[in-house]
Amino acid sequence: MNLYIYKPYNLTFDENGTVRAVDFAVLVSDGTDSFEINGHTALPLPSGNFIPYEQLIEKEVIEWIKNLVGGQTEEQADAELTAFKLRKAKPIFNGIPWGN
Repeated sequence: MNLYIYKPYNLTFDENGTVRAVDFAVLVSDGTDSFEINGHTALPLPSGNFIPYEQLIEKEVIEWIKNLVGGQTEEQADAELTAFKLRKAKPIFNGIPWGN
């Protein structure tokens, strides 16, 4: 079972302190190998009470990300980790076979 660590690194917010979008990274690890992907998600406008930008904590923003795109993000992270492991097992090389 893979472990996912979410890390929001940028919030887009309006003049009222309403967060409108989140840029984030997700580190996926299978205990042996790990891979990090980046994501972005827009947030729906809050209805009723909301937490202003200045009062947010990281845990709350991570919950927003997980609720909105967590499943898709984890599927993507799994696919990227699998591809990384395949590249590691069978290296791919770059270059040209002729000289300058």
